[in-house]
Amino acid sequence: MKILFIKFGKAGDLVILTPLIEIVGKKLKANLAFLISKKFYEILEGNPYIKKFYFIENGFLKNVKELRKEKFDFVFDFDKKILSTLYSIFLLPVKIKRPKKNSIRRRIAVIFKIKPKEFHFSEIFFDSLKKTFKINEELPKPSLFKEKEFKNLPKNYCVFFPGGVFWKRKWPINHYEKLGELINKELNIKVVILGDKKDKEEGGFNKDFFIDLRGKTSWKETFYIIKNSSFVVSNDTSGVQIGEAYKKTVFVIYGPTLPQFGFKPKNGIVFEKNLKCRPCSIHGEGKCKFDKKCLKEIKPKEVFEKIKECFLKRN
Repeated sequence: MKILFIKFGKAGDLVILTPLIEIVGKKLKANLAFLISKKFYEILEGNPYIKKFYFIENGFLKNVKELRKEKFDFVFDFDKKILSTLYSIFLLPVKIKRPKKNSIRRRIAVIFKIKPKEFHFSEIFFDSLKKTFKINEELPKPSLFKEKEFKNLPKNYCVFFPGGVFWKRKWPINHYEKLGELINKELNIKVVILGDKKDKEEGGFNKDFFIDLRGKTSWKETFYIIKNSSFVVSNDTSGVQIGEAYKKTVFVIYGPTLPQFGFKPKNGIVFEKNLKCRPCSIHGEGKCKFDKKCLKEIKPKEVFEKIKECFLKRN
């Protein structure tokens, strides 16, 4: 049996798909291919259950020509966007599955400022797989492969993910700095800052106990750093899913979005404020007329006390 997964990105979404990849490759013994963006290929690179990758950067017509030769039995479109839909149409008469993403439920929550019934994307995606193949298996844990060693890290450190695609989802840098000071002073561990070059442009983290690696690590090096850390503090971004894959305690800062929108860490600790303006967007897009009050009211001391409690209990 040949199966194609379509998911161009983003990082956290791909990590969430790794349990399904394992089910398809290990339990179903299927020949699995993946259509992805080169930007995110490294996240899945080395996964033993993916037999072949196709890249959207190679061009639509070239890809369609190559994909049609494979004669897939099933196509799972996890993006459900215009481009992914076009790909699946051009691969007909293959059986196409488009797992639901609960978009209407989330939009209603934003419009009426309510908390929807909680769900997790890994589970609703898995439901589609179970119904299609009559699977009677439990969902495996997320798994990442082939970490690349990053040298000269301190013995004890935690990780901060202060960045993200959307400005509205970012906890203020000065809050992260204050939290880092408390962690270093009272727990005697250093703080590694991860993110991309755009995150680096926001500045901050100049004290000597911060190790600012924004824009300096590959995905595989990021995996290594998180795997060997004590815990992770992150905005609602891919740092949460990567931390979970390595069974780290993840402390997540929520602002315009909600944990109920499908990405809540199963073993993480959530910080959020119950304001009348929340949720104000599905992904964190748009402007904020309240100057990110939902995030600014989550104080560093509040986050630190919970970190301290978990850290001391574990040690």
